[in-house]
Amino acid sequence: MKVATLAFSSLLATLDIQVSSFSTVVPNGRCSSSTFLSPSNIRYGRKYVFWQSAVASDAVASEPHDSPAPAPLPAKPLSSEELDVISSIAKTDPSSMQSFLMSKLPKIPPNTIRVLRSATEGDFPEAITDEQKSHMELVGNSLVTVMDENLTVSRDLLQSLLRCGEIRKLDAAIAKALKADLLDMAFFTVLSMNLRDATIEERESGKSDEPQEEGTIGSGDNPGRLQILQHIYTRCQEEVEKAVDPGVGLLNKLLRTEQASIRANQLSHYLCPQAPKTIKSPDGKEVQLPGSDALVPPGKLIKALENAVKQIRTVEQSGAADRTAAVGLVESCRQVAVEARLAIGEGYGIDSEELKEFELGLQPVFRPESADSEYIQGL
Repeated sequence: MKVATLAFSSLLATLDIQVSSFSTVVPNGRCSSSTFLSPSNIRYGRKYVFWQSAVASDAVASEPHDSPAPAPLPAKPLSSEELDVISSIAKTDPSSMQSFLMSKLPKIPPNTIRVLRSATEGDFPEAITDEQKSHMELVGNSLVTVMDENLTVSRDLLQSLLRCGEIRKLDAAIAKALKADLLDMAFFTVLSMNLRDATIEERESGKSDEPQEEGTIGSGDNPGRLQILQHIYTRCQEEVEKAVDPGVGLLNKLLRTEQASIRANQLSHYLCPQAPKTIKSPDGKEVQLPGSDALVPPGKLIKALENAVKQIRTVEQSGAADRTAAVGLVESCRQVAVEARLAIGEGYGIDSEELKEFELGLQPVFRPESADSEYIQGL
């Protein structure tokens, strides 16, 4: 049930549920198809991080074990409005085009990015003029440059995190990177690529790949590459979750938690009000602790689930993810909703208004009345 970030970025929700042009390969192997990166860029991306081993501190990570890339899904034709926007961008000052694209990158529709990628390879949609082809190629090449620069920055960031050496230094570096807005989809893409390669290498070497508890870097005095990368992944996710909407952060936390019992505890802790408690101090005195409201109101989780499902369907409809992957992600969200319903029933009561509102709020999300619903067709 684990899903990455700001992803399927770390869940798309991690980065405020914005559709991104980068693919994310999560630690357990589930992934969304790439929407822009060419095979050569992905290959280079997997080599972005230098792994400092005890033998050679400056050695580049060994060549990853490549698996056959899935056949790219065909992009949908662009509307006349989209073509006009691309032409207007192409006519801007070349010196400012890249900065403009970088600022708008998270909001560019996946299908538009796929078409622009194809244009850089000489593959254009039918029934467009030579001028439109020229504009698409120009904007597409600028977008490639922007993405390469983002990935390069992310490579350097992950390399610096690997060199921290101590957990306290690592935590401080991650917090600093978050403040600088560097924990974005590009970073999680580079991190996920390295996680995938480390997972393959560990499995092929015959080592155990049992999941580690959150907050640890594995066992022993010399944790392996995979364990360290998993710790970095978890800590980065935790920091990003602190900065986003509480409902979005909780959804991402639940989706990357494997054990159902832990998810149940998380749901009870965040979604339900805490009753007053009485504890005893070391000297035997009783101390009354007041109750508290829910840390995350159920309505915020409803909103996060709504946005997540709509964005999953949007990516699916754009051709950036196949139906099987989209169905699996929606099913993960549905499972969270089922478990949240149980927690709310236990915390507020089965006849409570909170439970009724939660059920009614998610009814159109997972049981839409029309095939034209945004929860099926996307945004």
